[in-house]
Formats: sequence, structure tokens, C-alpha cells
Amino acid sequence: MAARIVTREQVLSLCATLFAENGYRATSLELVGQRLGVTRQALYYHFRGKDDILMTLFDRLMHRFEAAVDVAEPDEGESRFAAMIRAHIGVAVQNVSLVAVLLHERPEITRVRGAYANARRREYAQRFVDAYAVGTQEGTLLPLEPWLAVGTVIGAINGVARWYQQSSASPSVVAQEIYTLVAGGFENPSGQGGVQPDAAAVHMDKPPSTGTTVPVT
Repeated sequence: MAARIVTREQVLSLCATLFAENGYRATSLELVGQRLGVTRQALYYHFRGKDDILMTLFDRLMHRFEAAVDVAEPDEGESRFAAMIRAHIGVAVQNVSLVAVLLHERPEITRVRGAYANARRREYAQRFVDAYAVGTQEGTLLPLEPWLAVGTVIGAINGVARWYQQSSASPSVVAQEIYTLVAGGFENPSGQGGVQPDAAAVHMDKPPSTGTTVPVT
């Protein structure tokens, strides 16, 4: 019988799920191989080891965030910061498992990649800080400390990884709801009752048991 062949993408997809659900340390390559129906040795065809898989996932998500923010175009009358936030939300809700890994496994990522990983996170966050500062100068954003505003908003967005289940609502619906909340808050200025949200639109679930959410990516 021919040996089962798995692709690099299959390994990454499964590891993103297992790392998010069980944690990096609790997920062995033996478990990954068992789930994929191959031996541990077969995984080494694609990756040097578990650390290599973790860093590939980190690089993949950061690239998706960076690429989306780079091409984000503000709507008429909208700040650049707002467009960047919408782009970040879009990537986050489409990559919930990867975001969970990025948040929960920050110490492991730093251990493997060291200063590079931290520098890349800071450089990404700095884009938002700079954009927020411009928005305050233009008068389109509240005059808040940029780092405080960015840390609060990005932290709230990334928290989607702790509760969102993609089977319950489309990513586009959840993304729009999150943007509405972070951009406009939750109070109704008119004080009037409005349309009741669909109770089934967003599914709240118990947060993963691994790690805690951090303010910025």
C-alpha cells in the first residue's frame, strides 16, 4: 500500500487549529501525524520541526495583516486609520485560528524568533499609531494618546479569536459588526429603540484554554 502523502497546507491548517485549541506545547508532532494519517517523520518533508511550523504560521498571519493594511483605501470622508482598522478586522475574522495562535503563543514565538518577532509586531502597530496621530491632527479622530487608542482597539478586535465560531455567521457580517462597535461605540445617541440584532448572528463560546489576550498583535 502506498504511503499517504500530505501537503504543506494540510499540515499548516491542522497545526493552526490544534495550536489554537490545545496550545503549542501540548500539541505534539505525533498528534499532528496521527490526525493526518501519517508518521511524524513524514512531516519533516515539509518542516524542520514544530518551531518551524509555528513561525510559518506567524509569518503567514503577519503578512496577511500587513498586505491588507498596505492596500486599505479610506472611503470618502473616512480617515486612513479607519480604513486600516477595517482591513485588520477583515483579516482577523477570516483567520481566527491563526489570530489565536498569535495571541496565545507570543512567548513561544518570541523564544523562537526573538527580537525579530517583537520588532515586526511593533512595526505593524506603529503604522496604526502614525495613522491615528494624523487623524487627530486632521480633526477626524478623538485627541487621545495614539498608543492607547491603538492598543485598545486592536486588542478588542483580536479578541475575536476567543469567542467567534465561523459556523454561526459569515465573516463579513461579524467584521461589520465589530467595526461598528470599535468605531462608534455601543451607545445609541438617539436613545430610541432600534432593530433588534439577530440572536443567531454571532455565536459566543467559551474562550480557548490556552493563554491570554494581549493588547496588540
